[in-house]
Amino acid sequence: MAWCRALVEYSCNHTDKKIHFNHLSELMFKYYWDQTIFFNLEQGSNLKKRPTIIQIVKNEINKYEKNFDKKPINYIRIKDKIDVDITKISKTLTYDVSWRFLNLGSKTYDTYKYKKGDKHLILHQPDIIKHHSKLLFQLINYRWSQKLEDLNNAPRISQKVRGVDRDQEPKRKSLKKFKQFLDHENPDRVCFITGKAIPENDLSIDHIIPWSYMYSDDLWNLVYVNKSINSSMSNRIKKDDIKNKLISRNKKLLRSLDAKKINTKDVEELRLANEKDYVELFWIANQG
Repeated sequence: MAWCRALVEYSCNHTDKKIHFNHLSELMFKYYWDQTIFFNLEQGSNLKKRPTIIQIVKNEINKYEKNFDKKPINYIRIKDKIDVDITKISKTLTYDVSWRFLNLGSKTYDTYKYKKGDKHLILHQPDIIKHHSKLLFQLINYRWSQKLEDLNNAPRISQKVRGVDRDQEPKRKSLKKFKQFLDHENPDRVCFITGKAIPENDLSIDHIIPWSYMYSDDLWNLVYVNKSINSSMSNRIKKDDIKNKLISRNKKLLRSLDAKKINTKDVEELRLANEKDYVELFWIANQG
């Protein structure tokens, strides 16, 4: 799917039919970088031997985080800060992807002309691909999401794929609206992690099960924490005692909101989360 999307994106921005693999390699690196750095999506079934391109991407992400910042950022904004070995990716593409892509079942299609071992191809009718690009991008994302669902025990796969599609960067929404609910159960605004009162300037709302995994803002997964704790927690999942504490908090919070006869979409989602044991369910899934 990364190869297919790269062909379509290249056709949208160029008119030449002869395409060197280096151009496609950088596009593919970009897709994998964005999906990995924001959502850590796995692209292969063997975690002990990840696909070569994914290994390259993960190594570059590790180096970037060590040298610059752990805050997720899409490739297009930092590409000048890293030195990616594009030729290594191009060489990898000659092994399987480039020539296998043309074969489906017992048929071989002529989407492009390619000689096995070469690092370039001749794309047939790029103008038609460009003309139908919007539909093709949707189909590619749909199929990619299907494959990722088989490889990742995570929610909202299709939204995550769409969220980093073609240089988009996932945007987090403000969590201020949840204060009106959290204050009912925690009016003194005590840090969920440390148990200490939080100064007004240090007040923050955080996801217990990481946003990068859930890709949503849910009342049942949000708590008050001190900003310093919020920053240090990053995307690391917390210990089981925190999980159990969240389950108890959610029950208490729902009782408080029901007593006040507060009934909104967020409250109903909290009720459903309690009934369906969402904390336990997603906690275990995230551990995997």
